[in-house]
Amino acid sequence: MIDSLIDASFSFLLAFGLPAVFVVFVFKGAIVGKPLPTSVFLPGYIFAISASRRTIALVVLVASLGYTCGQVLVYAIAARWGIEGVRSLPGVTISDEQVARSNRLFRRYSGAGIFVTNLVPYVGSFILIPAGIASYPLGRATVYAFVSTVLNYVLIVWIVVGSVQFVAGL
Repeated sequence: MIDSLIDASFSFLLAFGLPAVFVVFVFKGAIVGKPLPTSVFLPGYIFAISASRRTIALVVLVASLGYTCGQVLVYAIAARWGIEGVRSLPGVTISDEQVARSNRLFRRYSGAGIFVTNLVPYVGSFILIPAGIASYPLGRATVYAFVSTVLNYVLIVWIVVGSVQFVAGL
């Protein structure tokens, strides 16, 4: 099931380009698309389109904007309907342990926690749930989420693309 979802999503990216990148990463940021492996999708798309450096920067920016929009959606749903609102999203399963961990991280680190968890795979969007419930300032949460997402995606692309280029040069 997940393999077919990944194949369909990647085909969607290739068929529709940057608008599809935005949509896929909105789903990823909104937890709905958590099974989609960012560390494969982002560099894979860049390789598939033989992107120039300028296009790579644009792809990273669009993916980061999409992911952050998805996280803002999670924040808004949590602020309005709480954890049950987020759990009601299609395909979203959030364990009580994930909620408890997110709550602890947010209570302890607040904005810095948003920044750091966005650098860790499968963790970033969950901390926006307690941020929304606690009415943490949306603008601040968005900035932390966006800046750390850009940093995360730049690192992923730099490591993967740089590694492939290094190996190709051998």
